[in-house]
Amino acid sequence: MNFNKIKEAEAKHYMPVFSRDNLCIDRGEGNCLYDVNGNRYVDFVAGIATNILGYGHPEYTETVCAQARKLMHVSNHYYTAIQSEYVERLATASGYDRIFLCNSGAEANECAIKLARKFFLKSGARKNILVSKGAFHGRTLATLTATGNVAQHEKYAPLPEGFLSFEFNDFEDFKRKLDNNVGAVLLETIQGENGVRPFDNDFLVNAYALCKSQGILFMLDEVQTGMGRTGKLFSFEHFGIRPDVITMAKAIAGGLPMGACLATEEVGTAFDIGDHGSTFGGNALACAAANKVLEILLRDNGLLEHSASVGEYLGEQLAHFSKYNFIADIRGLGLMRGIQLTEKVPAAMFEGMLREHGYLVNVAGNNTLRLVPPLTITRDEIDGLIAALDKVCAATCVL
Repeated sequence: MNFNKIKEAEAKHYMPVFSRDNLCIDRGEGNCLYDVNGNRYVDFVAGIATNILGYGHPEYTETVCAQARKLMHVSNHYYTAIQSEYVERLATASGYDRIFLCNSGAEANECAIKLARKFFLKSGARKNILVSKGAFHGRTLATLTATGNVAQHEKYAPLPEGFLSFEFNDFEDFKRKLDNNVGAVLLETIQGENGVRPFDNDFLVNAYALCKSQGILFMLDEVQTGMGRTGKLFSFEHFGIRPDVITMAKAIAGGLPMGACLATEEVGTAFDIGDHGSTFGGNALACAAANKVLEILLRDNGLLEHSASVGEYLGEQLAHFSKYNFIADIRGLGLMRGIQLTEKVPAAMFEGMLREHGYLVNVAGNNTLRLVPPLTITRDEIDGLIAALDKVCAATCVL
């Protein structure tokens, strides 16, 4: 099927929810994608922070193929050895006692929300969850309510009750909203969809301390920031804090659909049999993939160390672009970086120009270019992006 036929079929049959680039991807190799016309692109999108091993990683590919030949899915009515092996590896690596496996970030956050409410059910109070404006926690009705997008809220009202919001990075507003009815806080350390906007270190440390002093659950959404994205296995490790609950997805299984909710023993055992579940969550294929991803990440002198090194290098190289007056801010951590442009220069224009040079990035909130490449990205590939970005900036100067 040629590209025009592909677009015609999509337009005719797919629900109109995506604004797609005029690009049809055919295959991937290493850290690059190839379109149906054979054009090559170095990928700084990685399926939106998902394909952390790039494409065609030999160990990962062999593991997935071998598991597919053996067993892909039964149900959670039965035990499987690979699920048991994976949850033990993840618990050891993370330090969390209880794990629930699902299929996506939204489901992981749904699990966290339900878990928090069940945890406080015995008290009969503290039913509210405090979230930040500008957050993104998913597209189900509950996670959409926890997401700070009023326009989306209006479309799908009535929404579930029990969510309050505070101004991003405003500790005084956070303290005001943290009343006796709040039982849990749900945050991202870096708001990916809001333009790669990190919370300040002082905010996170103080918010965590305040929650712990008042018996309020501190929950972190690590869907984009987890699995080595920021140079550590989880982003909260940069701040010396220990959330009660964390959620994961995207990179956890290297490109296969998977999510997870991790909790301490005290919180994770609030669920009883039948309180929550998933048909596909923790299936054998996804667990085999996730197990191999975690093994590769944690191997001595392995991918986690590489991610930290090249993430720091990317940040250093991007800092040079602050000299351009149409670049309003450069921010982020590790291999999660954002380049915010002024209103006069559309980020979508930059995205298209970089694509013409053979580099894929994507646009997040606040007119921001988001860079979230595979963790296997090389310094040479980063140098190539920097050179292309320099050319795009120079061309923009004369527009």
